[in-house]
Amino acid sequence: MDAGKDGTDVIEQAETAEPAPQSITISTMLDRTAPIESYLRDAGMEPGDAHQWASYIQQITANRYFHSGHPLTLYKDPETGEMRGLKYDLDENSTVIGASLGAGVLKAAIRPIEYYIRPIKMTFAVKDNFQRAAAENRIPKPIVDSLQDAFSDRHDLNRLAPGSAVKLIYQEKVSRDGSYTLVGDVQAAQIRFGSRTLTAISFSDEHGRPHLYDEQGHALGPQSLKFPLNFQYISSGFTFHRYHPILHEYRPHVGVDLVAKYGEPVKSVADGTVISAGWQGELGNCIRIQHQHQMVSIYGHLSKISPALKPGGYVHIGQVIGNVGSTGLSTGPHLHFAMEKDGAWVNPLTEKLGENHQVSPRMKAIFEDIKDQYQSALAELPDLGSHFIASGERKPAISKFGDMYHVTIDRPVGKVRHLRGITSSRLETPETNGAL
Repeated sequence: MDAGKDGTDVIEQAETAEPAPQSITISTMLDRTAPIESYLRDAGMEPGDAHQWASYIQQITANRYFHSGHPLTLYKDPETGEMRGLKYDLDENSTVIGASLGAGVLKAAIRPIEYYIRPIKMTFAVKDNFQRAAAENRIPKPIVDSLQDAFSDRHDLNRLAPGSAVKLIYQEKVSRDGSYTLVGDVQAAQIRFGSRTLTAISFSDEHGRPHLYDEQGHALGPQSLKFPLNFQYISSGFTFHRYHPILHEYRPHVGVDLVAKYGEPVKSVADGTVISAGWQGELGNCIRIQHQHQMVSIYGHLSKISPALKPGGYVHIGQVIGNVGSTGLSTGPHLHFAMEKDGAWVNPLTEKLGENHQVSPRMKAIFEDIKDQYQSALAELPDLGSHFIASGERKPAISKFGDMYHVTIDRPVGKVRHLRGITSSRLETPETNGAL
């Protein structure tokens, strides 16, 4: 555990005549999953106090446990050693903060973890293999995957000739305390090989949906997936006359049943908006997603629905939305995958869902302006190289073009995870203080 003398930035102190001395903080990354009360007792709390704190936190979080791999910070009185407060990260998006106001009175609340945007820009050469070159330059896998998907119908990046050059701008989202670094989306890229140049520019359409486009404003990459998961075989096809194995009667089966392992991740087959995500009778846990051209995709019998999915929320193609299960009227783990078009059932194995689209005429001027800014930024990068940190420099180098800020770093910070949909381009300055 690391100890220091800080903590007034997150714990709200009870009003007193004289300011209380700063708390001593003890921070650690939990190495096991255990009841909250057990952890607090191990931290030196009296059994009665530990039980009171644990019960209160359980009410707030609906969870009896502190989990392995989550950060926990305790704030103690420097004179008595009594617990003043704690901070526990529920996940990378939210934290629970608790404080003692004295006389046995506790206060706790769940707060969002604050992040700031840190754009990264770099260029590198492909010596023999694109993926190997990307790994050598510590480019996160989601960024590599995005580039490969974007240019999949134009050139296989794994077949780039030696000497090809890649210029890249992408975003990271960094928590204020530096504990988390979430990988965002590609903002701009330029790949040169032989006499050809491939360009990708990120742009949000009139619905606020970010996508990668070429210089002419045509969407890059596949617009839909043929299947929403890795499955073993199709147990039932699309038909209007099928014998139901549980109800023992003939009835329509307006979808396909894709048999897969229990818990297998299920992905959205295209960009869209969540219509519903929850229990839906015979389909059990089910998700319905609205796509363009009056198309709706349906995913049934799920064991779990992603907590991030809310009605009205936006999802990307390939985004994990749930996991295979056997809820509802089901004889075993599989995904019931179905589609509607203009309110009528269609065969998901033959229907085309995603069509290549382009920037709408009324958004074209905005796109051209953003494209010019990104192309200027790409032009400023050297033709070859790596992360551009001056010799001996340890801090990130910050540059600016237009209203866009760019930061280059020489190593990842904190835990790196993937977060899609980061569209802000302004770099915010981390604040050092906050309060419950």
